[in-house]
Amino acid sequence: MLNYIKEAIMAPSTRSNCSKVNQALDKDPDKHKSLKAPAKMLGYKITDNERSRKFGIGANSLEMLLQKAQLKFPLQELHIYLAIDGFEVSDEEYFNSLPAQTLFIVAGPDAVITTDADFEFEKMRQQSPLLKVADIFYDFIEQHPDKFRRMITEYEQQKQRRALDNTKAHLSLKAEHVEWFEGSEERFQSKEEAMAVRAQTRVRGYYYKTKEELTRNPLYRQNAKARQIINSVLEQFRYLLIGCDYFSMMFNRKCELKHEMLQQHGDSEEPDAASVPNKRLRQVIKDYTSRNAILDEWSVSLCSDLGDFYCQGAYSDNGNYCSLQHTINPYASRENLILFQVWNLDHQIELCRTILPTLVANVQELVTQPQRKCALHNKRVVDVSVLEYFLEIFSLKNLKLVHIVCHEKVQRTNQSNGRLLCADCHEYRIVQELMQVQASEITS
Repeated sequence: MLNYIKEAIMAPSTRSNCSKVNQALDKDPDKHKSLKAPAKMLGYKITDNERSRKFGIGANSLEMLLQKAQLKFPLQELHIYLAIDGFEVSDEEYFNSLPAQTLFIVAGPDAVITTDADFEFEKMRQQSPLLKVADIFYDFIEQHPDKFRRMITEYEQQKQRRALDNTKAHLSLKAEHVEWFEGSEERFQSKEEAMAVRAQTRVRGYYYKTKEELTRNPLYRQNAKARQIINSVLEQFRYLLIGCDYFSMMFNRKCELKHEMLQQHGDSEEPDAASVPNKRLRQVIKDYTSRNAILDEWSVSLCSDLGDFYCQGAYSDNGNYCSLQHTINPYASRENLILFQVWNLDHQIELCRTILPTLVANVQELVTQPQRKCALHNKRVVDVSVLEYFLEIFSLKNLKLVHIVCHEKVQRTNQSNGRLLCADCHEYRIVQELMQVQASEITS
């Protein structure tokens, strides 16, 4: 009875307070935003660099994941890295783009990360006398690069003579080839889906590397106008990436458009249609880029219909031909999928040494010399060539898929084709129209 009386006494006051809260929210709609529901909790996995322990962690933000990881691995300065490629995750936006069940490595800031590929390769090396030859390579690779290349070639010829089982290469679904989907691929239902995501992951890595380099540049930090231009460039990069689905088709054998280099390898099977993004905004942007043929030439697959990839040769080879004839089919076996992780997409025009410094220099000119004229139309420049820089950073116009032996770590002399544009430049107009398309879709 006492509780009933208390409720009767408090009820009018409670209703009055609720009414006042509702009136305040109606007067100030922005307050609704502060009451927005928290992000959805997702499950992730964490381990240390030695893979000694593994834990499942629920988190809805990078900050929460770091806090919970600290409880499991109490390090003085804890950082997290993607197990698949060792990429450090320090950006909330990038973290939110990762799927549930992603495996992270917890380590210090200066740790040399052992990726999944490195870890699996070391296990294979311990179990196979043939792979122990890698120990020899590491001892003299820097002093004897030519001899190193010959030894790798000899090893791969031995591997081919062992006649690895490729009878399951044509299989696609998880139920058909269960062992292929072990590890980080367990969340996928088909090989094509897993390989498409691997391509997207590499391209996303270039985006966040570009963003990191540009936003830590002194020009970005010290000049408000330059900061505005660079932020606009990054936004346009992001929507162009949406338009091409982050070039997911590069590793997808079901993409019907193939790279021209495959013609010399006799790929003749009839392919299935390529998948397209399913979100409306992505489809609207993709439709626009397709109508204007902005990215068609470079939205192609690098593998045959069976899944064979061919090395496009070292930088010094000046073409799409590998003199060592490296080839791999990651669709064929789990072993090949692991080995494929050490095949690199090589920027022919270097990203950090050439492309990004040229982009920053163009932005500086745009800010400090606003009256400068376009070389093509002799009109005042208004922007940098976003599309050209986009193609050089993210597309096969400037990327070559190469075996690790053919990935030459040398400084290169070729220069970026990025420049300043005026309002009459075709490249400027089509990118601006693309941004208007996505803006109209968002407002509608």
